[in-house]
Amino acid sequence: MAEDEVTFLPSDFDRFRESVQTDPEFNGSRLEVRTKLDRVGKAGAQALSAEPFLLVSRASLHHPHQFNGFRVASQRTYLSRGEQERKKLQKHLGSEVGKDLDTDYIHAMLVLEIDEKGLTFALRIHQNAWWDGENLKRLMGDEEERIAMAKMLQPLSGYHLRVHDHRRTRKCSTMDDLELAEIRKSYTPGEHWLHVEKRIDRDDLFISAGGFEQRVISEWKRLLPAYRCFSWHPENDRLFA
Repeated sequence: MAEDEVTFLPSDFDRFRESVQTDPEFNGSRLEVRTKLDRVGKAGAQALSAEPFLLVSRASLHHPHQFNGFRVASQRTYLSRGEQERKKLQKHLGSEVGKDLDTDYIHAMLVLEIDEKGLTFALRIHQNAWWDGENLKRLMGDEEERIAMAKMLQPLSGYHLRVHDHRRTRKCSTMDDLELAEIRKSYTPGEHWLHVEKRIDRDDLFISAGGFEQRVISEWKRLLPAYRCFSWHPENDRLFA
């Protein structure tokens, strides 16, 4: 394993034990985790950006703060739409409504999250990113679009689709248009998160073997077709057309 290669160690996961989540003395060690996440995120944004889907990456807070309820139970890096795409969307939303676009995580986004038990890969639509959520919900209202969306999700073995904090999850590998129609009924953009996610245990070889950074990018690449569907853009516009 190369000396400068990003890798997560058992100690990295232990920094999210419940007993230390509020302890500022762990800020330094959590900053080390944030630095790793930031590096992986920037590499992913560079590797996966392609017109018209240009991505930027950010890493979440590593210290207790009002934004995380003064408790660091997990940290994440996320990729979301770049500045050019935001400007296109802002022209439709106007300056007052569109100001929320400046917040990097209020979008559809690709996520890598670490907590005490392991990693989560996800495609998520933030509950306040109603422009992405509403556009997706309108796409789901079209039977042909649902069929195409189901075929796009089916290769995502190991991933489940979940609305907000609902208990029920649906396997992407067995998704069909009827299930998407049911999901549409229970999903309210502006109120609900939407998750397509997969868990990896901290002891999994995915984490400990060499080449971790490239595996992360490959996993995000698997999610990229779904990201391009779930994220509003002029080519799939159902809001303003």
